[in-house]
Amino acid sequence: MTVKLCLPRDTSSVSISRRVVRSALNALGVVEDIRYDVELALTEACANVVQHAAYSDEYEVTIAIQGATCSIDVIDSGHGYDEEALQASMPHPNAEEGRGLHLIRMLTENVMLAHHPKRGTIMHFEKKLEWEPQSLLTQLK
Repeated sequence: MTVKLCLPRDTSSVSISRRVVRSALNALGVVEDIRYDVELALTEACANVVQHAAYSDEYEVTIAIQGATCSIDVIDSGHGYDEEALQASMPHPNAEEGRGLHLIRMLTENVMLAHHPKRGTIMHFEKKLEWEPQSLLTQLK
């Protein structure tokens, strides 16, 4: 299953992506803790685009579920980022603001952040899924 969203770079779009991933994972019967981790990580990734992706009017979210893995890509069309400046500005994980990347890394696996001069910033992360006992996927196994 793959869902692709093209969203305006606006704060209201963050809740849209969050609701879509919540609904998809809930319908598949993913356990609540895993759903929450994915939802929070996606919220942080989208909020980063809204806050930091200057020169980008929209962004793309791709949610792919294959087997027991949920893969998410958040891609903006801004000018990318400066790796050195990003590392220098990383706040302490206990800071109140600016900890989105830390949270994404704590909640998910295979986190990759890349930039492409013509494409903007690409954030990729994955989460291993676990199923509720009553989920359709568990019953089909």
